Amino acid sequence: MRKIIVLFVATIFILSTMSAVMGTKVLSEERITSHIDYQEAIPEIYGDIIVWEDNRNVNWNIYGYDLRTKQEFPICTAATNQLSPVIYGDIVVWADNRNGNGDIYGYDLRAKQEFPICTAATNQLSPVIYGDIVVWVDNRNGNYDIYRYDLRTKQETPICTADLDQYGPAIYGDIVVWADYRNGSTNIDIYGYNLKTGENLFICTYSGNQMNPAIYGDIVVWQDSRNGSSNKDIYGYNLKTGENLFICTYSGNQTYPAIYGDIVVWADYRNGSTNIDIYGHNLITKQEFPICISNNDQVDPSIYCGRVVWGDYRNGDWDIYLANLDVVCKTGTSLPMQQFMKLLGLGKKD
Repeated sequence: MRKIIVLFVATIFILSTMSAVMGTKVLSEERITSHIDYQEAIPEIYGDIIVWEDNRNVNWNIYGYDLRTKQEFPICTAATNQLSPVIYGDIVVWADNRNGNGDIYGYDLRAKQEFPICTAATNQLSPVIYGDIVVWVDNRNGNYDIYRYDLRTKQETPICTADLDQYGPAIYGDIVVWADYRNGSTNIDIYGYNLKTGENLFICTYSGNQMNPAIYGDIVVWQDSRNGSSNKDIYGYNLKTGENLFICTYSGNQTYPAIYGDIVVWADYRNGSTNIDIYGHNLITKQEFPICISNNDQVDPSIYCGRVVWGDYRNGDWDIYLANLDVVCKTGTSLPMQQFMKLLGLGKKD
């Protein structure tokens, strides 16, 4: 057993070194959905499960796909629209309009049971989840605030009810971040809150608009227009060290970043506004790399370990695609698993 552990650690070191020298690359790409005339949008991934918005039933519903079984399955097909699904572990949550306004609902994949999370008056939108905590944008006070709900204790509490609006929350561990309009609609900033300590975090209050934050570990990334309203870039901040990160300032717009481990991904307009692509950046090697530069638009990327999913219009309607990157997952797993096992000498030979 000790030899296996030593070999495991040594292999991770070798793979990390190889990645640093050779740069991050796409190992493989696959099409997840292929329904003609259906529109599949805004995918999210956790583990082997991908979830997305789907309009095959005329209105928008929530569907999923299991990468292990290669099976697609419905999650919520209620009347009216279900939007913005996110997933953590066995729990999927989304914004739901079945009651005439936006509410937050959830579904337990293991128990196969749906449950309401927040059905307060007015709109609740843009949910995110980490562990037992669900966070969303809430309009009950006349402007959009940030609220949370603990699935374990069944308790709901406000996180931020500052003046004007707060949008686009993201969560990792005890840290919640969001785009904040308290300083004006032409100077949107990134704020945060530590759920454990109660500390307010002022992450980025630079000139211009900072929007669509994402977080993993100590790293917060976002879409930033400090270099001009028509030139959105990707910036970041290390909460632990206080370091500012300049991730992508290429010409054209870079929007809607996502992050997992050391990899940041985003939708990139450098090849034209009608040919949006998916790019990535390795925070360790500080190298940028293309993930998908196919024809037409690729948008709304999400990442888990070395798997990246996005909405793709190359076939004339919106489908979901997935790419496997040659990175070592933070949990000690690389993708694809077969290649990692072969490197350990434990997998089948070709």
